[in-house]
Amino acid sequence: MQLFSSATGSEFLLLYTGLLGGCWLASKWLETRLRSPGRRDDSLDPESLALLAGGPARYADTVIADLFVSGALVQGEDGRLVARKGALATAPGGRALLAAPAPFASAEADRLLAIEANRAIARLRRDGLMLAPDALAFMRWAVAAPFIPLFALGLYRQRLESADGGPIGLLGPLLALTVSLAVIRMFHVDRRTRGGIAALEAARAKAKTLRAAPGADEAARAVALFGTGVLVGTAWEPVHTLRQQGSSADAGDGGGGDSGGDGCGD
Repeated sequence: MQLFSSATGSEFLLLYTGLLGGCWLASKWLETRLRSPGRRDDSLDPESLALLAGGPARYADTVIADLFVSGALVQGEDGRLVARKGALATAPGGRALLAAPAPFASAEADRLLAIEANRAIARLRRDGLMLAPDALAFMRWAVAAPFIPLFALGLYRQRLESADGGPIGLLGPLLALTVSLAVIRMFHVDRRTRGGIAALEAARAKAKTLRAAPGADEAARAVALFGTGVLVGTAWEPVHTLRQQGSSADAGDGGGGDSGGDGCGD
């Protein structure tokens, strides 16, 4: 501690900023090193791929696209989605939407599919493609760990300067930034195992051509892997428009979720 307490204010701030950057890199390195290996599966259905690629929101995109392309789901005059009478679906998510008692807005699909999405996530965990709850909790604390001693060091120097009557300067905001970065890292952990990441990357590599005008039998898989943007310029572009409008409405209402790069629910 003598080294850090004897440094001038500007020297300490410079050192602290450098250490903060180092903590960020160490946090990312720990996430990579400590990630569970899991198991790779190259025969995943579109709904599973959607959860690995973008979480429950992408899952809903994929289910809607699949039903819309098959004609089981149509757009009503008011922009709401309506299940065609007598329409059937084979996937659990599709059956859940078709069972909706009344026309629903695109933004409501996430809520209607929440139970099926959680069931699919539980299955992916059992199959070793996503982190189990205890492994996820451990990973969250592990990626936050590098920031803890740095925060303690900054707090020590801040109290030392305060006791000596010296200027605290930018140390307070840096301490707040340290806490913020730790929280960000904790709640933006990629929830997939190494096997899950590898499975998604392999599926995307095999389906590069789907980015450009996917066919009717490929639309759901294309949306699962790359998002609704792949439907722009096709007959199913309304799915992209509806989902984008729904996302904007949610954002306007202050809605949000724990998505991050993984976007997969707990």
